[in-house]
Amino acid sequence: MSRVSWVRGAIGVVVAAFGLLALRALSLTSLPVASKGRSVLRLSWSARPERIEQCRRLTDAELAERPQHMRLRWECEGRFARYLLTLSVNGQPVASDTVRGSGLRHDRPMHLFREYGLEPGEQRLAVTLRRIDAEVRPDSAGDQTAEGVGAADRETREAQERRTRRAEALPEVVSLDTTLAVHAGNVVLISYSSTARELVLKARP
Repeated sequence: MSRVSWVRGAIGVVVAAFGLLALRALSLTSLPVASKGRSVLRLSWSARPERIEQCRRLTDAELAERPQHMRLRWECEGRFARYLLTLSVNGQPVASDTVRGSGLRHDRPMHLFREYGLEPGEQRLAVTLRRIDAEVRPDSAGDQTAEGVGAADRETREAQERRTRRAEALPEVVSLDTTLAVHAGNVVLISYSSTARELVLKARP
């Protein structure tokens, strides 16, 4: 690893760490509402963006040219996805922003924190986080030569690793559309559950 790559990696780790700590602190801190007659909608979560990959299945001849420890059946290049965040209140657009993962290469978890004023009363809230970048499925074409058991097992492991990464990342779209009674001075929190892989709502008095 070159010195420049090492420095960039170190900076990315530091930036991501500070972002996570700041998000954690803000999420736990009581929010002073500017006006006693108003409430606040808070969007706050940490989630891993999906890696969008373009994969090509290597032939047996190409694999034979690689060192033993680098013989991966699929060769993939990619980037981490961008997401469009939209918010509407009672059908009226309030926000539309493009959000990405943190770090220099946007490969760190997305630490999001937004706050919007809300009027007391019954409010319909609609929040959507939708992946902008199109997913490219691995190309099934390529060498169809019969392979040994070891090669087949390796290819199976690679496919499983890709499925695991997708399962741990944000889905293509998550949304929450709900109507609730907002009381004066309340903080309405919308966050993301990595276990349920969906947006969740909680109102704080």
